[in-house]
Amino acid sequence: MKRTLLLALAAILAFSCEEKQPLPDPQPTPQPGPDKPQAGVYVLPLIETTDTHGYIVSNDAGTVHYRLAYIADKVNDIRGHGAECDRDRLLLLDGGDIYQGASVSNLQSGLPLFVAYDRMGYDAVAVGNHEFDWGITNVIDSDATLPDYEWEGTACVSEVPVLCSNLYQNGSRASFTKDYAIIRKTALNPAGEKVEVRIGVIGFAPNYASSIMTTKFTGAGFSIREDYSIPRNLAAELESSGQCDATILLTHDSADDAAKNLGSNSVVDLVLGGHSHRTMSGSTSWGLPYLQGGRYAEHYGYAELRFSVDTTGAVSFLSVGNMWTESVSSGRDVCSRAGQNASDLDEDILAVSKRAVEKSAEQLEDVIGYIDVGATNYYLRGSGDRVTAMGNWMCDIMRRIGEADVSFVNGGGIRTSFPLYGSSRDITVANVYEMFPFSNAIYVYKLTYAELLRVFEYSLTSGGKSLFTGMTGLDCHYFSNREIHSLRLWDGTVIYSGGKWTGDWASRSVILAVSEFLATSERTDYSTGTPNPLVGWNSTSRLLYNNLIDNENAVLVLREEAAASGGRLKVDDTAHFILMD
Repeated sequence: MKRTLLLALAAILAFSCEEKQPLPDPQPTPQPGPDKPQAGVYVLPLIETTDTHGYIVSNDAGTVHYRLAYIADKVNDIRGHGAECDRDRLLLLDGGDIYQGASVSNLQSGLPLFVAYDRMGYDAVAVGNHEFDWGITNVIDSDATLPDYEWEGTACVSEVPVLCSNLYQNGSRASFTKDYAIIRKTALNPAGEKVEVRIGVIGFAPNYASSIMTTKFTGAGFSIREDYSIPRNLAAELESSGQCDATILLTHDSADDAAKNLGSNSVVDLVLGGHSHRTMSGSTSWGLPYLQGGRYAEHYGYAELRFSVDTTGAVSFLSVGNMWTESVSSGRDVCSRAGQNASDLDEDILAVSKRAVEKSAEQLEDVIGYIDVGATNYYLRGSGDRVTAMGNWMCDIMRRIGEADVSFVNGGGIRTSFPLYGSSRDITVANVYEMFPFSNAIYVYKLTYAELLRVFEYSLTSGGKSLFTGMTGLDCHYFSNREIHSLRLWDGTVIYSGGKWTGDWASRSVILAVSEFLATSERTDYSTGTPNPLVGWNSTSRLLYNNLIDNENAVLVLREEAAASGGRLKVDDTAHFILMD
């Protein structure tokens, strides 16, 4: 039994979370005493967030939106505000990918989110793939809770459980995540009478290994067993042993897919998901409800767990009801003057958010230059839905970092978009860290053009496209059947066409720069059997170096460009993968 250090504060009742592993022998059902609850239906509200990705705040054309403070206020609309707050009245959960993404979090290594999630009193969180980006032990403590932290000179201990029942390290269950947590809460009937209910929350992850840098996951001995019998069996044992009244699967997987994969023979009562960045609420054909709260703290999911109490006072789970996703109001989450939207923003989380912005103000306000072409994620015409202006810009920056001729970017690595504000937009140091949030090393190779052709051929497979999505440095004309029509220099020179090289271009040298994720991901295309060629070249002399970190060096090369161009930073909005069909 873990209890928060803040129990001494009479204004806040911290959640109680009990974990017993392995499962004990079944316990006898407690007999109701003279104060047994009245028979009837009791309700426990639930809120789920997921894929927050550091967005404790967002900045839209200079207006700061305090998204998490808004959600925290809605949480306390249920729990009660101030002295009336009772955390037992609500179950608050998160589906993972909490910290990495927004610059205000990235620049402080996730600290603002450690603080906010602890102070909001999350009952449990799942493990997302991006929890591994900065090293998993930097965002989870060894006791399987969110990290302890120091804030404004005070050392704080977080008691928020981190759940994942199918994460392994070197063949054994990872010790820093819990399989499940049993959370005791208070459900209410329409008359306001209370009954204690116990919710078993089981953590689970899909096999997202291919979405994590190899050195941070498989290279560190981690693996995921995507075996849905694990949560099925846990839920069955928890309920049959009498340890909980209802079970929830909390997973960093798309909620609808997880619910279907769980199967109709499971006793799980609700699936909460993430990872796909979608909002959803629904149920499977056999009636298993699922819910997912979107991304970036733009939405949250809401549901009510309904329990039945019989005349003896015994509690049993009844159903999930009133399930939906709610948008964070873009007008009621701002606070540009004292007292603005005070009734919609939690005072504590607002203060944490404002201090987080202040702590990163130097980088947030440090203007490198400006763009006059939007660095957006809209697909460029003629590219076959694979090239974007933002992807082009990231490739060009990596080419300059590595002094390379060609660079590739994966679509999943493009995490932000910078549309123009009028005819131009300033770019700050913080914006660069949004563009390159993973602190990837840049891998630089010296190849022949014939070897580079192998990279292009791989990039046109279904497996390779997910890694080598966009590119700059050459124009690649291709057919929808995944055949290359031609490779051309930007001056129009055709160096390869119809399966033949022009002159000696096949043997000429070319410098290629890519991120560590592209260079180390072993993603073989299943239809053709084509592997990622860079993985095999990492142990050869083709790899020149890999010791430059993308974001910090991107700041340097953009400053150099701005100094030489009067501040203008060039964004290329031309498709360089060109579909011929």
